[in-house]
Formats: sequence, C-alpha cells, structure tokens
Amino acid sequence: MSSRAIGALVLTWAVAACFSDGGLHTSGPATDPTPTTSTSTTGSTTTDPTGGEPTTTAATSTTGEPEPSCGDGQLDPGEQCDDGNDDDGDACRSDCQPATCGDGVVQRGVEECDDGPNNHPSEPAACRPDCHEPACGDGALYVGPLGDPVIVASDPNAEQGDDVPRAIGVDASGTFSVAWRINALVDRLDVQTVAADGTLVGAPLDLSDPPVQLLRDPVIAVAPGGDLAVAWEVNANNGDIFVRGVVAGVAEPGLNAIIAKNPNQQSPAIALDDAGRLTLAYVGVAGLNLSQVYVRRIANFDPVSPAEFAIGEHATGVPTPPTIATWPDGAFVVAWGDPAGAIVYRRFPVDGPPGPTITSGLVTGGIALADSANPWSGLAVTPDLRVVLGGVGIDGRVSLQTFDLADVPQAIVPVADAPRMHAPFVDLGSDAWGNLAVAWAECGDVVDPVAADCSAQASDLRLRWFRADLTPHGAVTDVHGMLGAPPAIGLAVAPSGITGVTYLVGGDVVVRVAGLQCPAP
Repeated sequence: MSSRAIGALVLTWAVAACFSDGGLHTSGPATDPTPTTSTSTTGSTTTDPTGGEPTTTAATSTTGEPEPSCGDGQLDPGEQCDDGNDDDGDACRSDCQPATCGDGVVQRGVEECDDGPNNHPSEPAACRPDCHEPACGDGALYVGPLGDPVIVASDPNAEQGDDVPRAIGVDASGTFSVAWRINALVDRLDVQTVAADGTLVGAPLDLSDPPVQLLRDPVIAVAPGGDLAVAWEVNANNGDIFVRGVVAGVAEPGLNAIIAKNPNQQSPAIALDDAGRLTLAYVGVAGLNLSQVYVRRIANFDPVSPAEFAIGEHATGVPTPPTIATWPDGAFVVAWGDPAGAIVYRRFPVDGPPGPTITSGLVTGGIALADSANPWSGLAVTPDLRVVLGGVGIDGRVSLQTFDLADVPQAIVPVADAPRMHAPFVDLGSDAWGNLAVAWAECGDVVDPVAADCSAQASDLRLRWFRADLTPHGAVTDVHGMLGAPPAIGLAVAPSGITGVTYLVGGDVVVRVAGLQCPAP
C-alpha cells in the first residue's frame, strides 16, 4: 500500500474517534460515561473544558431494613408473640397477642368455643367461661321438664307429714327414697325406692319399729352414698321422737332409738351429711310460756351420742317446724319460723360455737288446714357457703332470700308470679353447684278479709328452678291443683340437678321426677 493510502486510513480512524454513543458534543463540558461506585448513590463525573477541576453529580436513595410490624416473625416492642402469620386460630393471634380464653377467637385444638365477654357460666346456649361448649357437669342447670305422675302407693289410709318437710330424699346417683305412713290399727312407716327415671325399685320397706299407734309426721334424709334415715313422732306418748337408720346395701334396717323424750316435742326434721352424721331438729313445748328448738347430732347411727341442746327459745307462741341443710364437711344450718312470723336461722360449724340467730325478711306463709298442719319454710345451702331461705315476701309472693358467708342479707327474689292468700309449705333443694329448685303450696286469691286457712280455697302445688345466681330457669311449673287444703309437697335435688317431688292425691302417694337434658355433644 502507498504511503498516501496509509495516511488516509489513519485520518479516518481519528475522525471516528471524535464520536461517542451520546453523539457529538461541539461545546460545553464533555461527559465521562464511567459511573462512580457507591452502595447508596449513582452519578457521573463532569470535566469543565475551561480546565477546572472535574465535578461529580449524584442521585441518592436509601435502601435500609424494613419497619418492624406484627407478622414479620420478629418479637418487636409491644408484641407478646409473633409467629409470622395472620392466623387467629393458633396460639399467637394476628395482633401479636397470645390467644386466651375470653378473647372472642376460638383457638384450634384448645377451645371449643369463645364468645368473648358473652361467655357465661349458666346461660343455656352460651359458651362457658372455660371456653367449652355447654355440657352436663359444667355447673350449669340442665334439668328437663317434670315427668308424669308415678303412683308409688295407693291406700286410702296413706298419709304424709303435713307438719314437717320433707318426705323425699335422693342420693348422689339420683335414686330417690319416698316415705309415707299407713294409718291403721298398728301404723306402718313405708319407704319406697324410685330410680332417676321414675321407675319403682323393689317393694316398700316398713321401718316403723316398735309397732305403734298414732305415728305421724314421718321425715326422711338420704346421704350421698345411699344411707338413709327416717324420723317420726308418736302422739300417744307426748310426741316421743324416734329415729331409724338404714345403711346402703344392707337389707335389714339398723339404728332404732328414741332420740327425744321430753315433756312434749313435735315437728322433727333430719339431715345426713357425707360422713354419715345425722342431724335431728325438733320443737319442744315445755309450757305456755316456753317453747324451744332443739338439735341433736348422731355419728354413724350410734344412739350413744351427745344429748340434744336448745338453739332457740321463745317465751310467747310456738315456733314453726325447723328445717336442716348440711354441707359435705358436716357444717349445717337450722332454720325455723319465729312465733312473731319472721323466718330465722343459725349456722353450726363442724367445730366451734354456733353462730347467732339471723332474722330474714321472709315470713312463713299461712295455714293449710287450721288445727292440723303447721306452716314450714324452705332452706338450702350452696358450695360458696351461702344460706338460702324460702318463704313469703312483703309483697305476698313466695320468694327467696340469700345470706352470704358473713350472714349479710341479699335482695329478696320473687319465685311465684303473683301473691296468694296462703303459702303454707315451701321446700328448697340445691345441686352440687348451688342451682336451686323451689316447691311450694299456695291457695286463694288475695282478698279482704283473709280466710283462716285453705279449706275452702283453690289450691296449687308449684315448682320452679333457679340458677346459682338466682336467675329464674324457666317459668313456674304447675304440679297439681285442687279445691281445698293442699297436701304438703316435698322436694329433693340430686347433686347432678335431677329433681323429684312427692305429694298425696287422695290415697295415692305420687312422685314426679325431672331428669337431665344434656346438650348434644
């Protein structure tokens, strides 16, 4: 190649070198396309054609750690947990707080339900405070409707006590025992076992021993394990009071003793606690100016036990029949009607002196049949050591009044829908959680003047249940109605809540049982 040609090629390459990807810059600063290196900025270097120092321009951006937030799997301030998800059904909720019963969110595998602040211990359809669905045994009341009448015995000479509660008892399994007497040349005192479904078990057992005439006012008590005891008075001997015990599973009756033989005694009441201790209370009439309420305790059906002692003394009038309720540890309460009208009670601890006499805002409720039946009041105790009385309130309705452990009276709660002329018999029962049943007899409309008794009035036997907080559990149940003086009504409530009542219709001894209605699992 000639030297001219080589020179032309060199010139051509030199001209091409004056171009860049950005085009030809004939004036102004020339740009160096090489970027500067930084972890947080980008930019380029500019050379001033006048010979000044090169300058650098940059665009800055921040790319640090993300803000902490619930659900990022990290335990941040204010969070008690963070499992990195928004699942409310596990142990950590989507708000990074631990799942707890009562938060309104059901925790899978731990809780069956959770209604939050609407969890309730006894509302039928509510989730329970421990976040389980309602179920028998959780402390709420699941008793069903009262069953049909069952005729336990039919005899024109059958009678139940109209001077004392109660002619029915129940053990822990819900098996009832019902007592009545047969008025004959030689009286009988029969006891019949009734299963929880209302069926009769075996034949009646005659417990009157020795054979006597004028046996009256039999009462019965049943211990949780099935031991039972009966008491009665014998009018022919100034009201001597007898007690007889039957050990569960033993065919032959056991204890047989005269417990009270004073100048004149009447209206026995008995109770059995879990340890087999029998408590007897009755009224002793020493004369026109002295009546007393007595108590005697018998351990394990042993007739050699401490003597009776007076717990109430009344210089004017005769107190109404006493009622007894016991706690499992052996502590007990006795209630009775003061001759002036008010229902009173005293507490008795297992050891130590008895408490003072406490006066309630309730009264006994009138007369069923003049010169025959004395009115009596209801009594129950609850697991939290409350005392519950049943009687008639100031508005004339059958009502309840509760007293706390310090014997401070609480508000009076009406039981009956309306006042009646007389409400001579009131009986209470409590289950293992303090839910209550109330049975009562009432007669007549409220008119002036008030009739002396119920003999010419329309009478009714009624039943109603209450939850432990004294919220009514359903409406009043009509048990039986008649014209004339009502029979006494006895009530027993098993620890589970199974409820039984007994009363007389003519010569028929009647039992009605309300079984459990457990929620579907």
